[in-house]
Amino acid sequence: MTPPDPSPSSPINMMDHIEPLRRPSPPDDLAEFGKVGGPFATVLLPAPSDRADSQHTLDVRWRNARRQLEGRWADHLLEQLDIVVGALEHGAAAAFVIIQRDDGAVLVEELSTGLKEPAVTVGEHPRLLEIMEHRQRTLPHIVVETDRTGASISVFDAGEPTFHTTVEGDTEHIHRSRGGGWSHRRFQQRAENTWERNADDVADVIRTLARQHDPVLIAIAGDVRAIQMLHDDLTAQYGDVLLRVEAGEPDSIADEVLTALDDRHARFRVAVLERLRDQHGLTDPDEVAAALREGRVDTLLVAGPTPSSDDVDEHHASIAAAMAAAMNTGASIVVVPTTPEMTGGVAALARW
Repeated sequence: MTPPDPSPSSPINMMDHIEPLRRPSPPDDLAEFGKVGGPFATVLLPAPSDRADSQHTLDVRWRNARRQLEGRWADHLLEQLDIVVGALEHGAAAAFVIIQRDDGAVLVEELSTGLKEPAVTVGEHPRLLEIMEHRQRTLPHIVVETDRTGASISVFDAGEPTFHTTVEGDTEHIHRSRGGGWSHRRFQQRAENTWERNADDVADVIRTLARQHDPVLIAIAGDVRAIQMLHDDLTAQYGDVLLRVEAGEPDSIADEVLTALDDRHARFRVAVLERLRDQHGLTDPDEVAAALREGRVDTLLVAGPTPSSDDVDEHHASIAAAMAAAMNTGASIVVVPTTPEMTGGVAALARW
């Protein structure tokens, strides 16, 4: 499946492109899940896979979490959660976030990074902080594995593949002749022309996908010459959104891509915190709550991780309420590190 031919687009300024305020908004599935209303039970389960007793450890952690829910959550809902957790495999993820609404609806999120400790909360709003932080670490990106005949192109968002296509180019004259003389030079030029046409076709598809998915990274791996051609074709338009991947094996390619995404995620968070300071954003929790009620919040900043204090439940309840209000008013949500000005765990950039 190949997207339609692209139309011309403007060059990307990387400092604008990493602007966090126009991304990441709450994904539709999270917004819809919380919009119905609660209460909700949330269970965070680390799932280490590097131990001989990993499955047993996951089961024990669920039993401990279940005991914390008993008396606070309906028995028939706990029985449903028994089935949900029983179907989980410890090797499928580094951790799981399981949220159950009081009507029995369940959302299970697999995290690729682990949680420090199990946790259980019950409240009027779902605990989405860990899910949002995880999804924002896995920003939209495109991975291209190319050679001189075409490419395999995959689009990822929130850690999941969302689109895949292959581009099959012309293979005529694709190999250089080993002969010499005038005919050799002519054949070699034909091969070069074929490679360039194939690279142009791949670049056209990448442009279309980039316009559709707005990636923060376009990683190109594969044949060295093919990478160079694509990079030359795309660099004026996409600047340092491009990443030339030196690795050749799939796991090594994935490692390089994840490292680059971590760097861009860190830059997003620095940028939004700088904007908070430059624009004298709201940092008092009461002012943030009032702005959320009035629909004045453009971007809600939420601090993680969990504070090490006795009021953890109250903290997460207030964070969950702020995130729910932001979703209901169409505000973006960005999870950032705890900073001195965010003593209440939230801050906001106002629309007015």
